[in-house]
Amino acid sequence: MAEVREGEGVTALLLMLNVFLLLLAYYILKTVREPLILTGGGAEVKSYSSAGQALLLMFIVPLYGSLASRFRRIRLINTVTLFFVSNLVLFYFLAHLKVPLGVPFYLWVGIFNVLVIAQFWAFANDLYTEEQGRRLFAIIGFGSSLGAVVGPKLAGWLFKPLGAYQLMLVAAGFLGISILVANWVNEREKRSGSPKNQPRGETPLGKEGGFQLVYKQRYLLLIALMVLVLNFVNTTGEFILGKTVSRSAQRAVASGTSQ
Repeated sequence: MAEVREGEGVTALLLMLNVFLLLLAYYILKTVREPLILTGGGAEVKSYSSAGQALLLMFIVPLYGSLASRFRRIRLINTVTLFFVSNLVLFYFLAHLKVPLGVPFYLWVGIFNVLVIAQFWAFANDLYTEEQGRRLFAIIGFGSSLGAVVGPKLAGWLFKPLGAYQLMLVAAGFLGISILVANWVNEREKRSGSPKNQPRGETPLGKEGGFQLVYKQRYLLLIALMVLVLNFVNTTGEFILGKTVSRSAQRAVASGTSQ
């Protein structure tokens, strides 16, 4: 079991709650994303959209890095998360205006996943020393695993009574709560007066620090390659599954057995 020392428990639990809320929102949105992209263009369009996500991230990640170099970390978290919340509200209203959302929403969810989850772990990393991280990140990581399990189940329960578009607002609500939790953690750490974590948490990031770290470390480059391969396998599997579902639905409609 992870060793939690005096004064560390509350912050670790709050961070666990924070990442749980983020993953909960993401997996709800992922559940919403699938029917929108499949009905809006099918498995082929979904496959092309996955490639589009990678291209967009090539431009968005440096832009995010530029913002991170200008803002304090907590302000960056508030700004970026509120931006995504406002996007979800906008998607909700556009859906009721019958605007096609399949491809735009698919691209948006991919960008959301990368930026919001990455900035959470950067925030958590700023709060702890390396020794603390080794002891406490397992506890915090449990929140992400729990969110990944609860999110799809909650979306499945709510999909029929609420529908896809209302689930966007549900996810936005969880993101709003995550902002409150992040600020709570930040205020606790500021009041603690610990010199070990305050300067890094209050100092903007460098523009290219993350990229330079990956390029310089062979271990991190291998991890990046592994992630690339896993994403390729995942995208291929999702294409096959989406194609199968689309064909089954078409056959069901043609035979008159769909409900």
